[in-house]
Amino acid sequence: MLQNTQRKATISCLHPFLATLSHSHPFSSSPPIPHPTDRTRLLSSIRALETADAAVDFFHRMLTLTPFPRVQDFNLLLGLVAKSGRHAAAVSLVKTLHSLGAGADVCTLNIAVNCLCRMRRTALGFAVLGLMTKIGLEPTLVTLNTIINGLCIEGDVSHALWLVEKMETLGYRCNARTYGALVNGLCKTGDTSGAVECLGKMVERNLEPNVVVYNAILDGLCKRGLVCEALRLFREMGVEPNVVSYNCLIQGLCGGGFGGWREGVCLFNEMVVEKGIAPDVQTFSILVDGFCKEGLVLMAESVVSFMVRTGVEPNVVTYNSLIGGYCSRNRMEEAMRVFGLMVAEGEGRLLSVVTYNLLIHGWCKVKEVDKAMCLLGEMVGEGLEPDVVTWTSLIGGFCEVRKPQAARELFFAMEERGQVPNLQTCAIVLDGLFKCWLDSEAVSLFSGMERSGLDLDIVIYNIMLDGMCKAGKLNDARKLLSCVLVKGLKIDAYTYNIMIKGLCREGLLDDAEDLLRKMEENGCLPNKCSYNVFVQGLLRKCDISRSRKYLQIMKGKGFPVDATTAELLIRFVSANEGDNAFQELLQS
Repeated sequence: MLQNTQRKATISCLHPFLATLSHSHPFSSSPPIPHPTDRTRLLSSIRALETADAAVDFFHRMLTLTPFPRVQDFNLLLGLVAKSGRHAAAVSLVKTLHSLGAGADVCTLNIAVNCLCRMRRTALGFAVLGLMTKIGLEPTLVTLNTIINGLCIEGDVSHALWLVEKMETLGYRCNARTYGALVNGLCKTGDTSGAVECLGKMVERNLEPNVVVYNAILDGLCKRGLVCEALRLFREMGVEPNVVSYNCLIQGLCGGGFGGWREGVCLFNEMVVEKGIAPDVQTFSILVDGFCKEGLVLMAESVVSFMVRTGVEPNVVTYNSLIGGYCSRNRMEEAMRVFGLMVAEGEGRLLSVVTYNLLIHGWCKVKEVDKAMCLLGEMVGEGLEPDVVTWTSLIGGFCEVRKPQAARELFFAMEERGQVPNLQTCAIVLDGLFKCWLDSEAVSLFSGMERSGLDLDIVIYNIMLDGMCKAGKLNDARKLLSCVLVKGLKIDAYTYNIMIKGLCREGLLDDAEDLLRKMEENGCLPNKCSYNVFVQGLLRKCDISRSRKYLQIMKGKGFPVDATTAELLIRFVSANEGDNAFQELLQS
């Protein structure tokens, strides 16, 4: 009795407003609260609560009751709040209960741990685990599994594995939920071999993996391109597959290219005909996307028609895949027709930046930049913010129609709107400026990129080297190549070929030959393009002796002459029919 009186006084101090609450608060959304001695009615009242707010209100009113309700009754209420998704509220109520000395049990603190993990605050879940030990409560396997799952969701799989090892040392025996959480976490971090190892441990311990565990591994293997291994595991599964299992495999087959869609269709038929599993919108969307990426737009259209006939409505992913397929084939009118269909059928509310980006890129590809700009305006009008992909497509479009100044303006407009250009955007702008002979603007922009601290890659430097060589600025190109080597960027045959071509264009054949030799010294073997470019330079300067020498080298290496080299050879032989040297050159 004294303890209840003290608790009552504590409650009044902590929550002054609670003292005014009666068993039936006139402004409460909760039903009248039964007396705690009538436990059946109390539990029925808790179960009858319909909203989280009503449960929170009921909790505070329970705190005023004498005698104080059992902790199990509070746990039922806390569970209702947690299940409604109000995790922060549930944790707050647990803290209130603990601060009042109400004697929280393992179930109470498990609710707190679960909520904290779902809020991605697993570190605080560990703190609750420490509190359990401090107040003499022994954590259950449920407690530890919840924390392991939380760690895996947050990507901290190494810590989760450490905890599993620790708990087994302390005598806890891992169950299917433990391994299921680990498998999911390992697959999400790309460690599929670790996930397969966990699966093996489950089988060794007679813990039957369910279809969810298998699906996680199938998905992980397919995302890493290990589709054969996924198919092998699929055939060895100890449980019946579901639509998710088939979706993972069909996605892996259709997304991998190399005609994998054929096997994907076979699996689809197996799923529907042999297993009697109904495909869902994701199954159909995967097939549509796979066909479109292979350029089989007619087959994609057939899939959409079939899914509609079977009562499955296409979603925004399906429509986007179909739009992407039409755009890749330059069939923009059909792409716009699907776009109009999305709006007409109510999917317009789901129009995303992705949808507009596909269409904008498509119009830019066919050099209809005005239509692309109209879509940009419509997109902004719909409240969607253009992203880097949007701007890059538009900039590339204006470069293609030889409007580099407009492209440059878009580049700076993009920065003004808070979008940071990526390396692809930079490459497109620089290439466009050089193609329109705006060399000084390109060099100026490149200098600005270097000053901004962008981590420029070899693609950017290759564009600069090519532009400088074509503009006859070989000294600048040589200096830039030296800088590239100092930076430690790995240069390949493509970079060397740019320089060899530039040197040959200026008639510096000795320097070009020297660079060809240095390629091998630097561990970069000349390819067929390297030799063809150099031989073309020799032929243009009528250097018959060295032309014959390098054509013989090409023959020895199995490198064929390209169309340009062949044309130059034929031209020289035709112009010098009586010259034996030219005849020998053609024979070589």
